[in-house]
Amino acid sequence: MKHAPSLIASLLRIRRFKVYLAIAAALALAASALAQTPGTAQAEEESGHAISSASIEQDPKFAAAVQRFQTSFGATLKLACADDAVFAKNYIVTALKPKHFDNTLQILTWMESELNRYPAGFMKKHGPKNLVLANAYISKTAKGNTLAYSPTFIAEKTSDSMLVTVPTTMTATIEVLGRGYLHQTLFTTILANGNDPESPIGLTHWKTLESDDLNLENETAKRLTRASNGREVLYKLLWDAWEFAELTKCAKTDAKLMQRINLVKSYMTSLDPQFDEAYWTALAVIPEEQRVICLNDLSDAHSTDKIKADAEIQADIKAMEKQWGFIVLWEPGSEAPPMPVKVRFEYSYFTDKKLNEFKTFIRMARENLGMYPEQITKRLHIKNLYILDTFDFRRSGVAGQGMSWLPQPSFAYGLRTFDPTKTASIDFLRRTIHHEVLHLIDKEFSKEGGPIYGANWDSLNQEGFHYKVGRPGTLNGPSQLRFSQDNTEWQGFAEPYGMNIATDDRATLFGRMMTARVADEGRGDLLFLAKLETDQILKAKADRMIEFFQLLNRDLAIPSENPLYSILDGVFRPQKAN
Repeated sequence: MKHAPSLIASLLRIRRFKVYLAIAAALALAASALAQTPGTAQAEEESGHAISSASIEQDPKFAAAVQRFQTSFGATLKLACADDAVFAKNYIVTALKPKHFDNTLQILTWMESELNRYPAGFMKKHGPKNLVLANAYISKTAKGNTLAYSPTFIAEKTSDSMLVTVPTTMTATIEVLGRGYLHQTLFTTILANGNDPESPIGLTHWKTLESDDLNLENETAKRLTRASNGREVLYKLLWDAWEFAELTKCAKTDAKLMQRINLVKSYMTSLDPQFDEAYWTALAVIPEEQRVICLNDLSDAHSTDKIKADAEIQADIKAMEKQWGFIVLWEPGSEAPPMPVKVRFEYSYFTDKKLNEFKTFIRMARENLGMYPEQITKRLHIKNLYILDTFDFRRSGVAGQGMSWLPQPSFAYGLRTFDPTKTASIDFLRRTIHHEVLHLIDKEFSKEGGPIYGANWDSLNQEGFHYKVGRPGTLNGPSQLRFSQDNTEWQGFAEPYGMNIATDDRATLFGRMMTARVADEGRGDLLFLAKLETDQILKAKADRMIEFFQLLNRDLAIPSENPLYSILDGVFRPQKAN
């Protein structure tokens, strides 16, 4: 994610770089996501709460959570031991340590909020009696070098327990995924406690209702159809308001899907009559904490007449849609972009009042997105490109967001501060275009062992450097802006924002590389190019990035004359002037 430059003016004066504030990076990656990790002893002491190394269970905050879970849900919170007599039979258990305390409280907080969505008394009657927390559970029957994965919830019928992992590093993506997996595992528990093979919800009957996705062209419909063929996954989808809405839309043309949805609803109603139609209707409504605020005046039916009538704008939009296969959403009344952490945010789409800004950006987007070969664009399966005016999330103005955490990725640009008369503004948005694309490419194509994956990238940094995300003390540590200001001595970063997380390190570098020769009205990004000459770590990262794209060129059979490769090659070997 990239934030609008107006939010970080103070950092511009310090470092002469244009940087962005993170909201989530994940997003992750993945996309761009914010992570929270356990605080250091110093930070804990400063906050007046030092955690005993002897036992998390003795901490008052944990004890209070134990009481709430027992009272509200009839569930006992426990911590697993590495040599646990029950769970160590089937799993290699990595026990929690005091450094995991903050993350433990985080997971328990959002678990509690999800369990409170169930009807009163339901969890006490039908939920697991024990919630057993560990840093990781790895099945002893797993083959090969299986890695611990979070978020993980495991239903253990023999002990009437749910095993819960608390990862060492927390991100926004973990929370989003974890909420869904919690409901999925709960349904596994519920089915195990009252499953009759001959009942309508039993697998024998359920498998007769599987849908075929062979004739579906829409990627979202294909994904939901495949996923909803499983009972537990369909149940999980019903607890996500956005997925519920998409699922309901698909069911209008898929009778078997509609039957599966109704079977799950009926089964839950048979267990508790509080699961009535009003309950399901409310479940499909996005909760208040997930709401979005549209700032457009939707009563003005003619606010976009000029944009719609502009042949160049519409041609550019169609060209992007044809090449990438996504849908460009720009008109007031279009859906809001789904954000990684579901909290309130404000947005608006463009109207004729900013016709020139919109037209300039659309042309720039078409030219820059047009550089990517279809061998890459088609593999990304992008659903939507959101082009917004206002894009304010957590009270911060966002310039770009690559939604790589979504089952079907999308990306968005917010142009509220875009001024096409200023070179710096044009350069910033041009870099942002490529920054968000790299997040999506990174998520899709960067694999274990690859040149920019994991330690192969991180090892390029100076010894002792840690990205802000995953750094000890993040939970009680400085903001991303302050972190960048306090770590200016480190080499190897195209922009200070790259110190936030490795995915943003790569995205900021790629954005600079893709615009290095065209920035400043063709004079070039001289500061960045000069830094490539003197900063050997930055140069090594740029080389690694080019190696990554060369492998894509080989594996996807991309023509070498593609503009993407000409631009990357030109970073180090610019064409001579005639």
